Amino acid sequence: MRLLILEAASKIIVNEGYENLSMRKVADAIDYSATTIYRYYKHKAEIVEDISQKIYKEIVANITKTMNENIQADKQLEICFREFINTMAANPEMGKAVILSGTNVIFAEKNTPEPPEENGILLLSSLLKKGQEENTLRPLDENIAWMLVTALIGFSMNALQNQLYLHNEWQNMVDLYSEMLIKGIKK
Repeated sequence: MRLLILEAASKIIVNEGYENLSMRKVADAIDYSATTIYRYYKHKAEIVEDISQKIYKEIVANITKTMNENIQADKQLEICFREFINTMAANPEMGKAVILSGTNVIFAEKNTPEPPEENGILLLSSLLKKGQEENTLRPLDENIAWMLVTALIGFSMNALQNQLYLHNEWQNMVDLYSEMLIKGIKK
């Protein structure tokens, strides 16, 4: 049921905007009562947070699968960038919904005293540090992980809005963009 709600909410956000998302519209879209939707979510912001968390967890899982200590950090980062972009493109409606909602929950830490179970920024920061230790990456600003995520989200947003992921040269675009990001931080 949650997935059904998330998919319907994503379509509403993409077609009508976050401001027009309502529990009633979600209920109508899936032919259930609004009461049913409220059993799962208190308000629309919770729905968008779940959409973001679903994509976030998938991104982190895909990146974690590619982790290999035997690969130099710069190559590992390039693989991670590709995984990030391709995961967003594999979930175009949900990705658009997160971006169009204007919420900042993908890769953002929740307001809890405990650290999140999976922190993509820490994962990215550890790879950047490894690259500096390997002497393959130049000295970087402490905020570079956030800057890279912002760049990846920007590219992904453009790709989703313009349906570039459907283009024959999509993978080449992803490769070129990932290479460009790496060249900006390499020695």
